[in-house]
Parts: sequence; structure tokens; C-alpha cells
Amino acid sequence: MHIMVCRTRTSGLSQVAPRVVRPLFLYPSPLACQRGVSLLEVLIAVLVLAIGVLGAAALQLNALRYNASAAHTTQASFIAYDMLDRMRANADNLASYATTVDSCPTISSSPGTISAVDRADFANAVGCQLPSGAGGIEISDNRATITISWSEARILADEPDTTFVVSSLIRSLTQ
Repeated sequence: MHIMVCRTRTSGLSQVAPRVVRPLFLYPSPLACQRGVSLLEVLIAVLVLAIGVLGAAALQLNALRYNASAAHTTQASFIAYDMLDRMRANADNLASYATTVDSCPTISSSPGTISAVDRADFANAVGCQLPSGAGGIEISDNRATITISWSEARILADEPDTTFVVSSLIRSLTQ
């Protein structure tokens, strides 16, 4: 503390009285009220940034999920149209293509006829390349209907099985 000596006048006499002077840092300044405000602003900015980063991460996660779902749909489409092309190439034996696939089959070592090889390839593709893949081929007159279904539960929780159906008229070369 600093002591300052001041002269005071009382009834005409001059007296010396000590007066205590406080240093300037003890007086509240206008800037003293602003202390901590910049820290609060930084914390709010960090909170807004964190919410933005979480939103971007959620967006990326959804993009990955839907990308995987689209890949399965593309694979099912490829399998179905490949099988239709095989049936068109062997249209005289169209009735022998009817089949059902429930799981990943074991491929036999003796392929047999062209339609048997095509059915085995279809069963292998549907059962092994799609998650919980199942499918079937129905032949009615000269129309082939291919149905392929698979589970999206691993990608989209509580999602029912997705089904891809394609139907085409296949004409025999001898007709």
C-alpha cells in the first residue's frame, strides 16, 4: 500500500494527515467487466463446430449405407439380366431353366447340360453374392420371370427384404 501525505485545513490550521491511496489495479476498470467473454465466445464456437462435424459424419455414414444398398440392387440386376441373356441363347430348352435358390449352393463337379450350368451359375450368384440371397425363375409359356431377394438388415436396420423382379418374353429360335 502507498501512503500519501495530504495537508488539510481545519479552522485555519494546517494539519498533515496520512491518506491511504489504493493502486489503480484495485479499481474496477471498464475492461474488467469484459474478462472471460472471449473464452465464452470460443466455447460456443467450438460447440457449433462440433455439431457441424457430427452432422457431416452422420451424412457420410448414410451415404455409405445407401451406397452399399445400391450396390446390392445393381448386383441383383446384373444377375437377372445375365440369366435372361443365357435363356435367350438357349431358348429351345427354356422350360429347363425353372429353379429356386434359397442359400449359397454347393456347385456340383459334373455340370451336365447348358441349362444345368446356367442354373448352377444363377444359384451361386444369387446365394453367394447377395446377403441372405434367394431367388427363383418361373417359366410360363415363353415368358421368364426372375425374382431375386436379399436382406438389407445389415445396412439398414429393421428393413424388410428387398426384391428385384424382371420379366421378359423369350422366343424360341425354332418358332
